[in-house]
Amino acid sequence: MGIFAQQKRNPTVEYIERGVEAGSEFQVDAVDPSHSFTAIKRVAIFAEAFLPKIDGVSKTAVLVIRHLQQTGREVIVFAPDLDGKTPETLGPSQVIPVPSLEFPGVPETKIGFPSPIVNQNLDSFQPDVIHLFSPAVLSLAGLWYGRNHNLPVIANYQTDLPGYATQYGIDLFSAPIRDGLRALHNNAHLTLVPSHATIRQLRSWGFERLRFWPRGVDMERFNPKHRTAEMRRRLLGDHPDDSLLVLYVGRLANEKRVDLLREVAGLDGVALAIVGDGAEREELEEMFGGRATFTGYMFGEELAQAYASADVFAFTGVKETFGQVVTEAMASGLPALVVNSGGVVDHILDGINGFICQEEPDDFRRRVEYLRDHPQRRQRMSEGALEYVSQRPWETVMEMMEQYYEEAWTLNYRDRIFG
Repeated sequence: MGIFAQQKRNPTVEYIERGVEAGSEFQVDAVDPSHSFTAIKRVAIFAEAFLPKIDGVSKTAVLVIRHLQQTGREVIVFAPDLDGKTPETLGPSQVIPVPSLEFPGVPETKIGFPSPIVNQNLDSFQPDVIHLFSPAVLSLAGLWYGRNHNLPVIANYQTDLPGYATQYGIDLFSAPIRDGLRALHNNAHLTLVPSHATIRQLRSWGFERLRFWPRGVDMERFNPKHRTAEMRRRLLGDHPDDSLLVLYVGRLANEKRVDLLREVAGLDGVALAIVGDGAEREELEEMFGGRATFTGYMFGEELAQAYASADVFAFTGVKETFGQVVTEAMASGLPALVVNSGGVVDHILDGINGFICQEEPDDFRRRVEYLRDHPQRRQRMSEGALEYVSQRPWETVMEMMEQYYEEAWTLNYRDRIFG
């Protein structure tokens, strides 16, 4: 189904209708007061996606804002106006919605545009640092302001937009998008990249000053203790409780390649649950023909229970720069199967905490068959998954970010002195 196909479900609206407070489930523990942090006081954040939309960009932005607030910094946020649903504040920080347009066929995605209100608010706020989250059109305003006011600018590379263009059959736009992003990122002082695979790709494209900045995982929210019999029954559908329950979590879109699980759904003794929604849901439901349980989107505690109540996680996205859902599943005790593409490969020690599969349905089927038939090995891989993510708390990730703030500040100082 093409990029301009009609998407009938809007997860942003569903999130609000369920009465979930925007961003309430995204928290980071208070930082150890013995740690030292860079002396910056005010940070301006440009988020190309933000609450109430839930994706990797908005999650990371919210967690960074929480960290900055806890360490006594002032924060201002610029984000697309989601039809009046964008929150006016996040904690003590002001959120400025900017004019935006809907991306065709994807109603929860809005493209924000530079506006005079950006400069007006930045002049009043007087930031020390500009931080761009998955920069695209809106972030041009932040980059321009930062470079013209001698401020350090940091950019997160989080979305493989050139890869998305190829995946959706519009290759004509892939190279121009890549070149535009390279120019944008190379005008920032640093670009933070969440996986080694993505760093290698960006270097081959001529991106400069790349720094590895992964994502953490909330080991309290995503934890095997959240397993419930009720959630397991819901995910199993008509399958018996002793079935191997394989879980997918994510958008149902072209680049997620959920179709790679079609042979898994037909295995004896295996149940497949698909958590998420999107433009391809109806097509996928027809493809799976009742052999998989489709739940729609889940949030907060419900999502944590879904992870913990499954046995194996299967993620088929082929254009991921990191794959946050993979580490969330691992923290819930699930060995993970991922496709051999993009940043998700970083997480897998093949045969230790999961398997790296080829982009073929029969390879996912073979791996699931093996885990079904070798429960003791599956248990050891579950332990390997927990061991892997235990070394990646958000607090450690935020310490890394503080070091990059310091480095960007130094690079900006050199630019001002030496030109």
